Amino acid sequence: MDFFIIANAWSAGNDNPTSKHRIAFELVRQGHRVLWIEGSGMRTPSVGSSHDRLRMVRKVAAALRGVRREEPLSGCSAAALLREYPKAPSSSPPTPQQPNHLTTVLHVLSPLFIPLPRYELIRRLNGLICRVSMRFWGWRLGFRDPVLINYVPVLAEAMCGWRHESRAPRVVYHCVDRWDAFAMYDSAMMGEMDRRCCEIADVVIASSQELVERCRRYSTNVYLISHGVDHDHFARALQVMRRPEDLPPGHVVGFFGLLSEWLDQDLLLEIARQVPDCEVVLIGKEDVPIERLRNIRNIHLLGSRPFHRLPEYVAHFDVGLIPFVVNELTKAVNPIKLREMLSAGCPVVSTALPEVQVYQGEGVVIADTVDQFIEAVVGRVRKPITVEARAAISASVANETWSAKVGEILTIVDGKPQGSPYPNPLAVGGE
Repeated sequence: MDFFIIANAWSAGNDNPTSKHRIAFELVRQGHRVLWIEGSGMRTPSVGSSHDRLRMVRKVAAALRGVRREEPLSGCSAAALLREYPKAPSSSPPTPQQPNHLTTVLHVLSPLFIPLPRYELIRRLNGLICRVSMRFWGWRLGFRDPVLINYVPVLAEAMCGWRHESRAPRVVYHCVDRWDAFAMYDSAMMGEMDRRCCEIADVVIASSQELVERCRRYSTNVYLISHGVDHDHFARALQVMRRPEDLPPGHVVGFFGLLSEWLDQDLLLEIARQVPDCEVVLIGKEDVPIERLRNIRNIHLLGSRPFHRLPEYVAHFDVGLIPFVVNELTKAVNPIKLREMLSAGCPVVSTALPEVQVYQGEGVVIADTVDQFIEAVVGRVRKPITVEARAAISASVANETWSAKVGEILTIVDGKPQGSPYPNPLAVGGE
């Protein structure tokens, strides 16, 4: 089967693969072809920002390259499979007339969009640019009856006008975030685009119960598929692993992932203050100011680390943290890091996020207050769990793999879903 996936920049998954990257990897691993389209930005860039200017230059350069074949990102399960194929020149993709033996190849396309998403006319034009680009390159690559999966709400119009041969759903909106709750985006516009995507799509897949409830206001065909985990990769932490040199000695309470607006910096400061004999380790790229966390004796900002090395670090965590602020944004979050830590056999203490509460038990402690959070951290540190308990924690999520999640997606796009969609409450006399 062939797939168009409209998502963020492919390179964004270098050190921290998102759910979108993981699904693309797994589709390729299972023998499907994927054309990854790097979507338009969801905010207007600032000319005064050197970061935004650099992004614009890179976007133009990528657009001029056309379609390029990509190797898998480090640490991903598709890596060994893709390395079996010789790398083809990106400037000469296979055409429908050529024999195409690259049946498990991922290509990336970066169309040149106009970065002004606030204007409806521009959004429509960007949607047209995306449709034309996909049709042309889909033809060049020999795609037949492709499935379109969109993750970028401002490219809702790219989902319009797709004719397909089968009766099975071929236009999918995969909703993985509460887009109108991000501080960096135009809330009203993102809410409208989210609605538009739900209305256009043949089927909507949502990653949390909160998102299901929102999406089913606008679609009669909504399915819940939570995020998965590369279990085998993180279960390596159960083996004896040498402590990374940049990991501080002593008890470690740690987090890895993007350091963004959902991180409760006040909570982290309190942990550092009230538990001075613990080292608070944060691994990941920052996209919000975190100056207040610097120069604290027992807070260590290690920056990004390659995905394939994360098990080495989490193997030495006494406690894994999900230290998120609880708000409208995070109530809809289905944190991938939770399953990754559990796969590594690492006990977790989390704030009261709805999608984490279903895991509460031996491996996960939920805290409603700062005092409860700190008490739970201290309890885990003072009473370390056994090797057998770590193995049991890892085994508890062994079935929640990306392979299983992609299998659920494939049953839906094959027109043979295992469960029933959530109904539109307006269509059945609901809210």
